[in-house]
Amino acid sequence: MSVSSAMPATVVSLPSADKLPTSSSGVSAANATLNENDFFTLMTTQLENQDPLNPMSSTDFAAELAQFSTANGVQNLETTMTSLGTQLGTTGGIQAANLVGKSVGVSGNSLVLGQSGTAAGAFNLPSSAQDVVVTVSDAAGNAIGQFDLGAMAAGTQSFTWNGQESDGSTASAGAYQFSVSATNAAGAAITAAPLTVVPVTGVALGGTNGPMLDLGNGLAPVALSSVQQIF
Repeated sequence: MSVSSAMPATVVSLPSADKLPTSSSGVSAANATLNENDFFTLMTTQLENQDPLNPMSSTDFAAELAQFSTANGVQNLETTMTSLGTQLGTTGGIQAANLVGKSVGVSGNSLVLGQSGTAAGAFNLPSSAQDVVVTVSDAAGNAIGQFDLGAMAAGTQSFTWNGQESDGSTASAGAYQFSVSATNAAGAAITAAPLTVVPVTGVALGGTNGPMLDLGNGLAPVALSSVQQIF
């Protein structure tokens, strides 16, 4: 007894559009990205409705299982990365909160002379210097004071200005600027990177750039990543 090879095509019945789940916005889930459950349903439906005289080969089946595993792995990776991002944001917030009440060094050359009569500044030397001189200028850029710090090692160095001007008078409280001139043992100039030393008065969380530090002395907030030194 022979079996005719002219068998009718297998028809797979899919849910009608009105029976597809919809999102909260009313958009059909058919337009959304398929998840692992949808993938598994499609694969099992294909197995149930395959031609018994021409079944799906084991190679095709293994390939679909591999695709299923890959899709599942990608979803798990997305979940893990989202969780990691949340944890990093929380950790950054805790680190930023611990800086409140401390002074930090950020890029800049501002020097704020307070009512105490002193002002703190800092700079970074790429290599050791035989001599370092700091020049203080007023808001108009006029040099009003200068002092020699002598030889200093490479790295971040700090200093304190006592408010004394070159003519011996005492500068009034306010904002000033400073520059650093450094030379090595051979007399060659060394480029020092100035740092503004300022107290952290508060922390703002939830921004797109991460935790933002509120700074004293009227300076604009900066990102936690902008802090180069903690004093």
